[in-house]
Amino acid sequence: MISNLKDYLDALEKVVNIDCGSTDTHGVTSVCRIFCDLFRNSGFHVEEVDLGDKVGHGMFATNKPDADHYDLLLSGHLDTVFAKGTAQQRPFRIEDNIAYGPGVADMKNGCLAILYALCTLEKSVLNSLSVAVLFNPDEEIGSPFSTPWIDSYAKKSSYALVFESQEKLGLITERRKGISHIDIFMHGVGAHAGFCPEKGRSAINAMANCIFRINELATKDITVNFGTIQGGTIANAIAQDCQARVDVRFWTNEQWDQFFTKFKAEFEKPFGKDIKAEYKILVLNPPMIMVKGIDELKQIVTESAAKLGIKCTFQSSGGVSDGNHISQCNLPVLDSFGPLGGDCHTEREWLDVNSVNTTVEMLKNIFRNVHQRKNA
Repeated sequence: MISNLKDYLDALEKVVNIDCGSTDTHGVTSVCRIFCDLFRNSGFHVEEVDLGDKVGHGMFATNKPDADHYDLLLSGHLDTVFAKGTAQQRPFRIEDNIAYGPGVADMKNGCLAILYALCTLEKSVLNSLSVAVLFNPDEEIGSPFSTPWIDSYAKKSSYALVFESQEKLGLITERRKGISHIDIFMHGVGAHAGFCPEKGRSAINAMANCIFRINELATKDITVNFGTIQGGTIANAIAQDCQARVDVRFWTNEQWDQFFTKFKAEFEKPFGKDIKAEYKILVLNPPMIMVKGIDELKQIVTESAAKLGIKCTFQSSGGVSDGNHISQCNLPVLDSFGPLGGDCHTEREWLDVNSVNTTVEMLKNIFRNVHQRKNA
């Protein structure tokens, strides 16, 4: 049970100091079991969820195990982007009320804020609500294994909140871009670069041509970034193979359809003589969109923040979260309800300890507001 800030920080230190990169199934499951114990010991019904052998386990917790509908879906994730050994290299620490460590702001802080708020909320309010808490193990790789599981609860909920960190108090995310990762392969003809270069067909040159042409498909709404490239073996050989990975982001599904139509058309044209070009879509996550009911949820959040003297503003973000696919279930969803944090995915990742209690109180006000509206 988390009753105060000390309890919160003690639990935060414990989960931050466990390596739990998305592919570290043992580490993610270990963190999952700590959260399961925390919620179970706080009086909640808890289920440890097996999502297959390629990822760690997820957690479902609720105050109403027999519910067939939930007033609130609270979404967080257990995994980080960091390699095994990172927790030992830079363990949890606090300096001048700033906490550091892998996952401290993305998003162990948000996961624990949920429990802190639920544990300190008036029982009369909590008992009037049905709340579903879902922590998945694979958000940092696009939630490929947990999306159907999360969406099954989204389809029977009234509102959803996602607990990525706030950049500043009251700055809430209402829209997010969709994302696709595409691997592109160029296959040419190898040859000696000095003795018989005319026999070669450079896969690297073909990829350079491809990069130029695909970048031309970007618009003010659609971004294209070639993030990685590998090709060739040595400088004195014509490269036979080259591979690149491209990141594409878009605000609407229609924008993706327009981009992909043009993308496919480029692959119907040659990138060079005797070049074979292929591609494979690795990730395709839809955008986080605003659906019917979002205005009411925004009003609930705005009113709840105002009681603490916080003015809410709503932003659009190019980043991706589980709010993306949740919104595609026609469920009103807002993001960025975790305590203040930043520099995520870097060794500088930080959490403002002084923001924790304020953030938790804002969340409790949201619960109270939903309770009042439900019982009006």
